Amino acid sequence: MTQYGWTDRYLTRDGRPWLPVMGEFHFSRYPRRYWKEELEKMKAGGVQIVATYIFWNHHEENPGEIRWDGDRDIHAFLGCCAETGLLAFLRPGPWCHGEARHGGFPDWLLETGFRLRSDDPGYLAAVKRFWASLYGQVKSDLLKNGGPVIGIQIENEYNSGGEGRGDGHIRTLTRLAREIGFTAPYWTATGWGGYLGDLLPVSGGYVEAPWDSSIEELPANDCFIFADKAHLPNIGTYRFDPNRFPFLTAELGGGVQVTYNRRPRVSGADTGAASLVKLGSGANLLGYYVYHGGTNPVGERTTLQESRSVGNACDLPALSYDFQAPLREYGGAAESYREIRMLAMFLRDFGETLAPMDAVIPHDSPRDPENADTLRTAIRTDGKAGFLFINNYQRRRTMRRHENVRLRAGDVEFPPIAVRPGEYFFVPYHMQLGGTELVSAAATPLCKLRDGFVFYADRAPQYRWNGPAAKILTLSREDAKNAVRVNFDDEYLLICAQPVIETATGVFCLARRDIELKSFPALPGVKGETEGALTRYTLPLPPSKVRLNVRPRMPMSDLYREYELTLAGEVTGEDVFITVDYEGDQAELLLNGRKIADDYYRGEAWEIGLKRWDFPKTLLLRIFALQKGAPVFTDEPLTYENGRALRLRGVTAAEEFRVRVSPEALSAAQRQSM
Repeated sequence: MTQYGWTDRYLTRDGRPWLPVMGEFHFSRYPRRYWKEELEKMKAGGVQIVATYIFWNHHEENPGEIRWDGDRDIHAFLGCCAETGLLAFLRPGPWCHGEARHGGFPDWLLETGFRLRSDDPGYLAAVKRFWASLYGQVKSDLLKNGGPVIGIQIENEYNSGGEGRGDGHIRTLTRLAREIGFTAPYWTATGWGGYLGDLLPVSGGYVEAPWDSSIEELPANDCFIFADKAHLPNIGTYRFDPNRFPFLTAELGGGVQVTYNRRPRVSGADTGAASLVKLGSGANLLGYYVYHGGTNPVGERTTLQESRSVGNACDLPALSYDFQAPLREYGGAAESYREIRMLAMFLRDFGETLAPMDAVIPHDSPRDPENADTLRTAIRTDGKAGFLFINNYQRRRTMRRHENVRLRAGDVEFPPIAVRPGEYFFVPYHMQLGGTELVSAAATPLCKLRDGFVFYADRAPQYRWNGPAAKILTLSREDAKNAVRVNFDDEYLLICAQPVIETATGVFCLARRDIELKSFPALPGVKGETEGALTRYTLPLPPSKVRLNVRPRMPMSDLYREYELTLAGEVTGEDVFITVDYEGDQAELLLNGRKIADDYYRGEAWEIGLKRWDFPKTLLLRIFALQKGAPVFTDEPLTYENGRALRLRGVTAAEEFRVRVSPEALSAAQRQSM
C-alpha cells in the first residue's frame, strides 16, 4: 500500500516529496450516470485528488431518513474515483457552506434548539448519527481498506469561540470521527483565521469576492501578489504557527460562483496567474474549489441553494452551481482547464524537485496589488537550483511593460528579456535534465517526454548549458496550453484546442468541430503536414443532423421574454450544447412547465448541455429584464433601453462527439477521404 505523510514543508508519498493537484467535485450536484466520464476529464486535466463535500441536507432532509441512493451514493462515487485512478478527500462538515442552504445543515436541525457548531450534546448526537451512517457507506473506500480516500476535512471556515467551541470543538469533532472509525493519512481544517484543533491547515484564495456587499469595483485582488505562508494576505490573525505545517491550498478558486448582487466574470488568465503566484509563494498542494461545477438538487420541501431568505449571506441561483469552474456545470471545459493542466503536467514530472524548495520573496517585489509598475517576482530554491516566478498580471488592471529586464536568482543572471503586460511565467536555473545542467532559460518546463523534455515560451528560449544540451522541444505557450501526453505504442505529445482524454479504453477527443491535431513525434503510419518539429493532422467529424429552431412567444412583456426552442434532427453525438447569448437579469429553461436550468447574467453566454434530459424536443427559454439602477454589479455595463436590459442576441446548438484518436483512426479517416 502506498504510504502518505507530511513534513513541515511538503506532503510525502512513499517517503518522497509530493506536490499534487486536487480538484473539488460535488457528486450530489451531478447526475450519477456521468460521474465516471467527468472524473476522466478531471484526471486528463491533471487532477490527482478529488475533494467533495457531503452536504448533510442532501442526505437527511427529513430527520431520521438518511439517503445514499441515486446521485447521493457516495460509495458509488468513490468507486468511480478508484476505477479512474484518482484519490479522494472527504469534506463531511458537518457544516460545509459550499453555497448550500444553511451551509448544508438540514432545516430540521435548526428547529431543534441545539447550540449548533458547538459541543452541545444534542448537536453532537445528531452529528454522530449522520457520520456513522456516512461511515457505513465509505468504510471500504478508506485507504487502509484499499480504497482511494486519503484525507478528511473537519468542519469548514470555523471561527466560533467561547465555551464548547473554538479549538476544543474541532478536537471534539475529530475525536468523534475517529471513534466512529474514520481513518486517513491527512486530517485538515481551514486555516484562514479560524480554529484548527490539531489538524493540518489548508488555505485558499479567490480572484473576486461575489459575497461582498459592494456593487462597485473592488480594490485590486491580492491573489496576484507573492507572499510566503507566514505572510499570506487576507488570512487574518493566525491561531497556529504556520512554520509547523506545509503550505497547502484547498480553496484556490477554480472560478467563483456569482451571487445575485455581485456577478464577476472570471477568465482563464485570472485562474492561471493566481495559481502561478500561489506556487511561487510556496504552495505545496494546488487544491481548487471548485474544479467541476454542478447543479443543486431540488429538495422535497425546499430548494437547497444559499439564500438570504433563510439567513445565508447571499442569494444564489436555485439550481446552477456552475462556479465558472474549469469544468463547467454541464461538463464543458473552460479556458482555466487548460491553464491548470499546464501547471499540473509540470508538477507531475518535477513536483518532487519543487516541493522541498523554499519560497523567497525579494524585498523589492511589491506587496500592494494596486502597484501596476513594479514587476512581481518570487523564487523557489534549494539554495543552489530553483525556479524564478514572474507575474505581470493583475485582474482588471493594466500593467506596465518592462523592457530589457535583467532578472537574477542565486548566482545566475538571466539574459535580458521584455515582460509584457498580462504575462505570468516561471523559468528554471541550475536545473538537472537528463544528466546535464540547464544553467538558465527564458522558457518554462512543461513535462518529460520519452528521453527528452518539453518547454514553452513566446520569446527566444535562450537555453544555457553546463555540459551537453539535453533534448528539448520548445512550444509556444498556446500550444503548451493545448498539450496532453498520451500513450499509443509509446509516449506522444498531442496538441489540440478541444479536450483530449486518455481512458482505459483509449484516447478520445470531445469535439464540437473538426479536430485539428498536432503531434510530437509524428504518429506512425499516418500522413501529416510538417510544422516545425510538430506534425499536423485533421480528423473530420461526422456531419451533425441537429438543428435548433427559435420562436418568440407572444405577446412580449417588459418584464420578461419567452422563446420556444425546438430541437430537430437525430442526435448521433454524446451531447448537444445550447448556447444562449443574452443580456438581462437572469434566464431559465423550462421543460414541460418545470424549471430545469437557471443562470444569473454576468456578461457571458449561457451554455446548457441537454443529454441529462435525453435531448428534449421542446424547451421554453425565459429571460428576465434587469431594471436600470438595480443593485447588481457586473464587470462590464449592460445595454439599457427604456430603463431596462432585456435582449436575446441569439441561441445556437452544437453537437459534441466523443471521437477516438489514434494512428489507426487517423489512417482510416484519411482513407475514407480519398
